[in-house]
Amino acid sequence: SVTQDFYGSASVGIVATGTYARGMERFFGEEMGIPVNFAISREPGVKPDNQAVRELIRTKAPLVLYGSFNERMYAAETNARCAFIQCSFPGAIIRRHTGTPFMGYAGATYLIQEYCNALFDALFHILPLSTQMDSIAATPVPLPYRWDEGALALLDSRVEGQPFLLRISAAKRLREQVEAAAREAGETHVTHERAQAALHLEAAR
Repeated sequence: SVTQDFYGSASVGIVATGTYARGMERFFGEEMGIPVNFAISREPGVKPDNQAVRELIRTKAPLVLYGSFNERMYAAETNARCAFIQCSFPGAIIRRHTGTPFMGYAGATYLIQEYCNALFDALFHILPLSTQMDSIAATPVPLPYRWDEGALALLDSRVEGQPFLLRISAAKRLREQVEAAAREAGETHVTHERAQAALHLEAAR
């Protein structure tokens, strides 16, 4: 399968009730060798820190996010380009086949099956369609901009926060946005201040 090429670098994030979060973290991280960006447990009688969860999704966005409808909304709010798989309430978790919710051998098979399907979905969403490419007007290639070291470090830091599979497209998109902002301001190179302002604006969208 093509998934073997990026299987070991496609991270997951988990937000679920205690036994699910702990079990899935061990299964993915220890048994399957899949990077686990975070595993947050919801415990009975303890109010979850939703703001902390939202911040984790923003700063350590996984390629595949297992959670509730809440986490799906947080991913949308923070523009996290992760595939979402329901694994806790609130939200529909009823699946009419053996192995759900994630019990035993059939449950392990279901988790890996959905994870691999999510990898293909991620690939589909980052590859441009030919009709989209054909509809874009040809533009002259601008001269390369010089970047200050501080600006480059800021860009690298933002790109490293993206899932591994998405970093190439994210780097290109963010670099073009920053350079466009510098060009509009009539600047001959990208400063740390310009990169910081452009990247902050992009994150707020």
